[in-house]
This record gives sequence, C-alpha cells and structure tokens, in this order.
Amino acid sequence: MEKPIIATTLSGLFVKSEPWKKAHILWYEERERELKEGGKDTSAVEEWRKLLQEYPEREKREYFKFVDRVMEALYSELSDKERTIKARKTFFDSVCRYISEHPNVKNEDVTKYFISLKYKYRLALITTNKKDSMDKILSLTGLSNLFDIIESSMPDEKDDKTIVFDRFIKSYGKPLIFIGGDKKDSFDYCARYQIPHVFVNLEGGEDLEDVEVVHNLNELEKRLEKL
Repeated sequence: MEKPIIATTLSGLFVKSEPWKKAHILWYEERERELKEGGKDTSAVEEWRKLLQEYPEREKREYFKFVDRVMEALYSELSDKERTIKARKTFFDSVCRYISEHPNVKNEDVTKYFISLKYKYRLALITTNKKDSMDKILSLTGLSNLFDIIESSMPDEKDDKTIVFDRFIKSYGKPLIFIGGDKKDSFDYCARYQIPHVFVNLEGGEDLEDVEVVHNLNELEKRLEKL
C-alpha cells in the first residue's frame, strides 16, 4: 500500500517568498528597459506599477493581463503561446538569479522537519513554476531529493494553480492535506474540492480569511500530528 501524500508549495514554506516577489518587480523593470530601447509603448508597465502601488491585491489577480500586454508590445511577431513561454522563462531566470545571489532564502528548519516525515508520507510539490525552472530552483536550494512527486506548469501555461491541481489529482487523487505558504488560490481550490489545507504564515503577513493558519514550525508540527 502506498504511503499517503502531503502536498505542499515551495514559496513561503521551504523557501522564503522573497525571490518570487523580487523577480516579479525585476521582470517589469527589465521589460520596461527593452520597450524604451526599442521605442515601444510602455503604458502597460506604467499601468501595472500604478495598480501595484494602489491596489496590490487586485494586481495579484490581474498580473498576467499586464504581462500579455508587455509581451505583445515587445514581440508582436510571436504567437500568444510563444510569448507566454518567453515571458515565463525570463521570469524564472530572474528567480534563479536572485536565489543564487541570496542563498539565505532557504528555511532550513522546515526542510529538516519534512525530511523526518518521509518515512510515513510521500511529499508532493504542486507549483506553477515550469519543470526545468523548478529543477534548477530545487538544485540551487539543495531540495532536489526532498519531493517524491512534483506537479508543475507546462511551458505554455499561464500562472494558474487550478490547472496544476487538476492534473495532480487526476494522476494521484486528493492529498491527505495541502500545506501552503503563500497564494490564496491554492486554498480556494482546496476548499472547493474539500481537501484539508493549512496556511503556514511564517513571514508575518496577514492571515487569510476562512483559512486555517499556523504561524511557526512548532504549530505546524502539532497540526500534522493530528493527521
């Protein structure tokens, strides 16, 4: 009989969310320079920046809308699929570069704890990172051997956790629990499909409404003892 699955995310749990947040900003800055150098319309970047400053939660939901506009201005000759692939590659290149320059972003104690669970559970990573980018991130953070299952985004898929979750459940069924460190869309999906879930709020952000939350590793250990 196969061991039950604990599904997790990476950002905000095993690795601080900082590399993704910084890469998010860096991506737009780099694309803005490209637009200016090519004498092309920068209005999408300007509107994105204003939305980020005034309505950050809305910006999270509409993030890829502005990415699409920027990429179309830069690469009108490419198809939408090709532009998506290129946009995601440049974004994850920025994530990897940030991790390389800031090796302290790994949460070592969290990793050690999950290693201790492997005798009893299979650990699954559900992520919207692309597989090749995720392989590189796991290598950079020393996490290559932690996960038994990795479900990631396809190169031409946009940042949609629902698609990745659907694919995971089709292959492996529902996990015993999902443990997330950042995006609310993961918890919304779990609530919709009655998958137990917990938000590990290690970074002192706001707790999420109607989502079970723990604030440190000790609280997480106590929660998982109840499985």
